[in-house]
Amino acid sequence: MASILDQYEATMSRSSTSERNSARPNIGSNISSNPMEPVASGYISTTEDQTPIFNKSKINFKPQEPISHMAICNNMLCMVMSGHLLLRINLLHPDNVDEVEIARGDDKVYKLYFDPTGRFVLLTLTSEETIFLTPNSRKPKILHKFKGHKIESVAWCHTASGNTTGAVLVGTSWGLIMECSIETGEDTKFFGGSVDQYFKQVYNLAKGEAKVSPVTGLEYFYTASKENGKNEYCIFASTPTRLFQFSGIMNPNSGDVPVFQAVFNLYNDSPPRHIDIPGNRQSSQLILLYNLKSLSVPSQFAWMTTPGIYVGDIKVPGSLEPSTSIHQRSLISNARLIPYPDTAGDSTNPFADQSGEVLSIVLTEFHLLLVYSDRLKVVCSLNEQLIVDDVYTSRYGELLGLIKDPAHDTIWTYTERAVFRYKVVKESRDVWQMYLDMGKFDLAREFCRDNPANLDKVLTRQAEHEFNKGQYQESALYYAITQNSFEDVVLKFLRAGKEVALRAYLQKKLSNLKPGETTQMTMLSTWLVELYLNQIGKLKEQNGLVSELNRCKESLKHLLAQVKLKECFQENRNTIYDLLISHGDIEDYVFFAVLMQDYERVVNHHIQNEDYSAALDALRKQNSVPLYYKFSPVLMQHMPRVTVDSWIQLGKRIDARFIIPSLVNCTQSGSEAHWKEAIRYLEFCTTELSCVDQAIHNYLLSLYAKHSPDAVISYLQRQGDDASEICYDVKYALRLCLGNEKKNVKDKSLHEACVHIYTVMQLYEEAVNMALKVDVEVAKSIADRRELEEDDETRRKLWLCIARHIVQEDKDIKRAMRFLQDSGDLLKIEDILPFFPDFVTIDHFKDALCESLAEYNQHIDQLKEEMNEATTSSHSIRKNIQETRNRHLVVGGTDRCFSCQKLLLTRGFYLFPCEHAFHNDCLWGEVRPLLIDSKRDMADRLQQRLFVLNTNDAVSKEERKKLRQELLGELDEAIASECVLCGELAVRSIDTPFLNGNMISDDTWS
Repeated sequence: MASILDQYEATMSRSSTSERNSARPNIGSNISSNPMEPVASGYISTTEDQTPIFNKSKINFKPQEPISHMAICNNMLCMVMSGHLLLRINLLHPDNVDEVEIARGDDKVYKLYFDPTGRFVLLTLTSEETIFLTPNSRKPKILHKFKGHKIESVAWCHTASGNTTGAVLVGTSWGLIMECSIETGEDTKFFGGSVDQYFKQVYNLAKGEAKVSPVTGLEYFYTASKENGKNEYCIFASTPTRLFQFSGIMNPNSGDVPVFQAVFNLYNDSPPRHIDIPGNRQSSQLILLYNLKSLSVPSQFAWMTTPGIYVGDIKVPGSLEPSTSIHQRSLISNARLIPYPDTAGDSTNPFADQSGEVLSIVLTEFHLLLVYSDRLKVVCSLNEQLIVDDVYTSRYGELLGLIKDPAHDTIWTYTERAVFRYKVVKESRDVWQMYLDMGKFDLAREFCRDNPANLDKVLTRQAEHEFNKGQYQESALYYAITQNSFEDVVLKFLRAGKEVALRAYLQKKLSNLKPGETTQMTMLSTWLVELYLNQIGKLKEQNGLVSELNRCKESLKHLLAQVKLKECFQENRNTIYDLLISHGDIEDYVFFAVLMQDYERVVNHHIQNEDYSAALDALRKQNSVPLYYKFSPVLMQHMPRVTVDSWIQLGKRIDARFIIPSLVNCTQSGSEAHWKEAIRYLEFCTTELSCVDQAIHNYLLSLYAKHSPDAVISYLQRQGDDASEICYDVKYALRLCLGNEKKNVKDKSLHEACVHIYTVMQLYEEAVNMALKVDVEVAKSIADRRELEEDDETRRKLWLCIARHIVQEDKDIKRAMRFLQDSGDLLKIEDILPFFPDFVTIDHFKDALCESLAEYNQHIDQLKEEMNEATTSSHSIRKNIQETRNRHLVVGGTDRCFSCQKLLLTRGFYLFPCEHAFHNDCLWGEVRPLLIDSKRDMADRLQQRLFVLNTNDAVSKEERKKLRQELLGELDEAIASECVLCGELAVRSIDTPFLNGNMISDDTWS
């Protein structure tokens, strides 16, 4: 935003044509080469930090008439020249200047009031008349209801808009507080706008007082919203010796006037809260400081009194205590009286007739500006120190006032012949140091967050302060976020013997490290672990400190479990293990190993302590399968069932082949629990996991044969009879069953298993022999197997073995006779007769012999009938052959080929007994597609040989003729052995399509 110098000087050019014009400021004719001429010395710096906080510059402006009053709000500047002429300048558009004549004769302006929006001007004249100016009006309007009241202060409405001022509070010289509202219309060329106003008294500060004091300061502001459109307001009013505070609730839009009467009515019976500061000063000033971003509630106030400036903070309480009403509460806090700066050492005031009093003040966030007739002093409101003593040269005349634009935070001073502006540059730059000296560290940090060097100084001072107070842990936390030497801080705590504070310092330092600072992380974390272990050891030696011991252990575990430190601990874990072991902290040793996923170390520890359940739990928490292979032998010895359950939970993730050593190791002891669990796991692998590994099946079979023979045959049956599909080694299985059969002679289950294995190996004779030890019916089922149906010789041999067993072993002749019937046609009585003993009489099998002889006679009769039928057929065939030799066919001249339908005698032809005739080439074309591949190839070769023979002149005629006859005979045999229309070829071609795929098209059937 351009200053009043940069825009106002460069654009305005006025000429003096009359006496009134000569009183106007000729700004354009006084432009100097250095319009921002610095007045104060000692503030020029090449760096921004050395620039004075209040940097003064003189406006290059020479008024033609003396300036008597000046006000600025919202970049709108008002100056009263010689008490008669009002000059209004928009600093954003300085070429638009309004000049309004406001007084004539001896009447002059007493005070000038400018509303916060910079639109309305209120002037009080010495004649006690009040004049009002609207933004676009050049003709002042006299407020007749104000007549007789000298206005000392005005409280404007901050939310006014349009052509109304809103509710305005006015303080008079008689101690009265009046309320008014001014609404204006637009000016016309001939008639001024109307003024619709009310002016009513709302409170009398001089009521009951012996001496009437003027209302020198008046402000009001909104504090909170209430129900039904009502709002909560607070009003500050001041006299030279007293500061009043009013609070209440009202509805500004109710239409009742005056609107603030509802607030002041609360104080009809009880006086308002007030502060008395006696003095003989006649003039006073009340200033509220608003935040530029929010003008709702001010943050500070300043009240000019006789002994000094009374300043404080304004804070609206969140809620009222039940015993406190709203009109009794106080919004003032942290109030204090700042005395005026000592003037004993000031230079001689050139304006000797002045009393040396402060003319006016301006309040900023951290400073108070006081203007005297010859200088401006700035006092810090935090430490009450004088920081600026700006002496003005006498050539500009005495200072008349000090003003501030509340909307843009610019500060102005003026004399009769000059205007000065103060630019506030980083007002809070040194505030941190003041708060630091006052011991307010939190506020000091707040005002130096953007300056790391200053922030470090504050934190260091606060750390030292806490250390001196004995608050070592708090001190450690502050030291940790400073840039102080690590060694110095550590030694400081070590010398003081404060290990707890040292741990806090190291932990905070550790948390502030960046992920890439691994070396520092490793050093700090290792040291912290050792400190914790030392503390745990000391606490264990002391009784009654269980809670503190537990807290220390939890803190150590929390440190070890930090994700940020995992990588550091991983690389340095052997050192941590050594520390934990050296202090005998086995619990944290195991905890740390689990965090590092060093489960091998954890499991080893539990096994050494014979805590096998904990070891198995540790195994389950990790994902490394090789650890199961390593520790399963030990765990299987002591906890077989739970160990097998853990294997089953892993499913296919674990390779059962690597578990076999654990199973072998535990089953060698012969304990029933061990081999049962081994069988359970192997059954799970073979059934649920569909494992086909031969080693697994062989070991399962060995356990069955040794401990559970009854389960062998069911297992073998599940595997089936196909040798290519079974998973076990049949030879190994046979050895197992035969070996264990000798140990369990009475147990027939292994005999059945051997029978099954022999059958799978297709050793049927051995299978039958073994089956006869079990049951004859089993042997019969083997002899009747489906795969032996075509091998009568083998079947007969097997049945003979069974018969021999029945005759010789059982010696049951009747059963042997029934057995002959079961064998069907394979065995006869004569086949088993040699098996009977010599002393057996024929009576035992007379019926069988008779039946056998009867069958032989029947078979002989059947053979005779077949021989007679064969003799008859042979005679019939000889007769047909003789008839065929004497048969002949006659070919007529009109007979045609059945293929091409041309005359048959035109070229060589074939004539079949069925009277079908074909040309040689036509028959070849018809027969060739119907021949099988081998005959077609043979016929093609014969055709090729005939062609070569006909073109070969090297062969004699006799030999050529002979060879031709042979080839034609072979060709006739291939293609003319039967008729193509009614022979076997025609029958075979019945399923051949009439059209092949290449002959079919879209229009075939059209």
